[in-house]
Amino acid sequence: MSLGKRNPSKFRLKTPLLVWDGECGFCRLCADRIQTLAQGRVELVPYQDLADKFPQAPEMDYDKSVVLFATDGETFTGAGAIYRTYMELGHNWAFQCYSRFKWYAGLSEWCYRLIAENRRLFSRLTKIFWGSNILPDTYRISGWLFGRLLGLITLIAFLSFWSQADGLIGSSGIIPFQDDLDHVERIIQSQPGEISKWSLRPTLLWLFDNGTGMHTLFLIGTLAALLLTIGILPHIAIIVSWACYISLASVAEPFMNFQWDALLLETLFLSLFLVPWSYQDQPKYAPEPYFLGRWLVWLLLFKLMFESGLVKFTYFSADGSNTWSDLTALEYHYWTQPIPSWISWYFHQLPSWIDKVSLVLTYLCELGLPFFIFLPRRFRRLSCLGLIAFQVLIILTGNYGFFNLLTIVLCIMLADDQWFFNLLQDRIGTRTSTSQRSSMNDRARRILAGLAAICFCWTMLIYLDRDWQGSSPPAPSSSAPSVITQSLIQTAQLTRSMNAYGLFRVMTITRPEIIIESRSDNEEWNPILFKYKPVELESPPRFFLPHMPRLDWQCWFEALFIEQLLSNPFALSVYLRFLDVMVRSDLNISQIQLDNFILEKDREVLRTLGPEDQQRYIQNLQIHINNYMNRSYWFARFLAAVARSEDSVHDLFSTGGTDSPDQIKVSLYQYSFTNADAGWESGAWWQREPVEEFSFIIDLE
Repeated sequence: MSLGKRNPSKFRLKTPLLVWDGECGFCRLCADRIQTLAQGRVELVPYQDLADKFPQAPEMDYDKSVVLFATDGETFTGAGAIYRTYMELGHNWAFQCYSRFKWYAGLSEWCYRLIAENRRLFSRLTKIFWGSNILPDTYRISGWLFGRLLGLITLIAFLSFWSQADGLIGSSGIIPFQDDLDHVERIIQSQPGEISKWSLRPTLLWLFDNGTGMHTLFLIGTLAALLLTIGILPHIAIIVSWACYISLASVAEPFMNFQWDALLLETLFLSLFLVPWSYQDQPKYAPEPYFLGRWLVWLLLFKLMFESGLVKFTYFSADGSNTWSDLTALEYHYWTQPIPSWISWYFHQLPSWIDKVSLVLTYLCELGLPFFIFLPRRFRRLSCLGLIAFQVLIILTGNYGFFNLLTIVLCIMLADDQWFFNLLQDRIGTRTSTSQRSSMNDRARRILAGLAAICFCWTMLIYLDRDWQGSSPPAPSSSAPSVITQSLIQTAQLTRSMNAYGLFRVMTITRPEIIIESRSDNEEWNPILFKYKPVELESPPRFFLPHMPRLDWQCWFEALFIEQLLSNPFALSVYLRFLDVMVRSDLNISQIQLDNFILEKDREVLRTLGPEDQQRYIQNLQIHINNYMNRSYWFARFLAAVARSEDSVHDLFSTGGTDSPDQIKVSLYQYSFTNADAGWESGAWWQREPVEEFSFIIDLE
């Protein structure tokens, strides 16, 4: 009998019988896998025991290939036997291809013979790639843990921002959310029927008529996150958490416009296809996560890590340099990152060769390990361990709120059940879920997950293509994206649920810091001390994991923006004028007009110019004001809140500031870590130099 041919047999069975070589270690690995998948649908017997169990079985060369006796009386050998076995288990495509295409059947039999003749080699390779067995990987434990930990991270995110919300977006905060909604409504009224307010601000706050809406959303979101943490109605809890978080993020720019906010929203959205759609997700009855939902989470982790590595080599600073590629980035990173920890100071003192080795390991983690996600079990486990260790090191040397913790939660989905400790396996149990999903719900989730997977992969390819281009201008021959692609990207940006990532595309090599001081009655200047961002040189950098101080972070971005303006005197002068007018007049977004920023000296200049030059001058001024409205409106409103001595804003500080000040002074300093000798001798963590080009006073009287 030739291998893989179908042959009728009088050997009739009620259950398909697969005969294999019981003395072959590689065959035993494969048989154990099939036995686990079969669950009684196919019986497996070593040919050494065949005569005892089935004396009527025909004589065949069982030592040369596996043999499958089907219930219809047909016999299959070699690759055909394997494919037919899997068809009995519900996987039809391979056997259909084997039956219909001769080239596929021939290739399959050649591969089978290659493996059969080199079973010892393939046994070793299998153990390298999979370990001691090739049983099907299950993810019941990691799926259950993922849901609970995601709920905990979401709970932390809500509570962290809630503690700052009054000072940031409350009625007396820096940027009251109601002012933003009122401004959007005026835009809608000026363009009736052309655009929806929901498309500009997708927030449930539209449904509330008073200022309690913000705290109501925080309360609902917190309760939903708590339900997800304890496993009650997990799918409903995810939907509610996502809706509340995006509702707050939509009106809290720029304070909730960070990559970890986008990552949380995307993780919540994709996890809807991973967690069970049941009343309660109990550890003893944890079901196997839906495979497409698991793959979406894996792809999200891949996208997050690989993009973060790719952009380091494709984006360049204005002078064309790239500290990532020349292995000098860590000479700056520890002290130029937004808010270092005190451990960062010690890492900064390490020799430069350690920095270079650390960078190489970083590239391995971001550009190499993500591909291990798609390889067999042992490589996936290595990816899990490596990425978690990488996140722990980032946590130790910086303060990124819940960002790294959320990334670790994504990594947990790489851990299969066999990898967990026996104690945890005992707690999870082996019983199947008692919660019954209707076939309609199951079909609905499959359809929605399929659509989500298509959109996710589509947007990911677009983002990766952009990252690959980096700082390079698009090729002249490149075509504009299609209407469908543009609509998909716009929807992804609106919902913030399919995002691009990549922190520190260009490493900052300086650390400008904004120092704000106030005084009244010509007394001494009283500096505002922030809770976390550097001000005093002797104050050690703090750890505040998993809290995310939004104001302190935004000050870091604003200082970098001011530093960019120093090389353009006109832009800097308009910026200072913008801040001065905004603070002294206490303007909000609905009151701002270009005339507010045209001073008497500008009018005198305009009188001397011709019509075209006047128009050019005004357009140039308008461009700069619009730029500062987009970039620095929050900072101007922050200074105005300091001038008003708003209690909710002062609660965001540590100490400092003057009640009802007459003047506010804004200065810029260049900060850096002290070296080891100076630090130990003086007790200072920081050293600084003033930036002479930027220091101005706002008179409030």
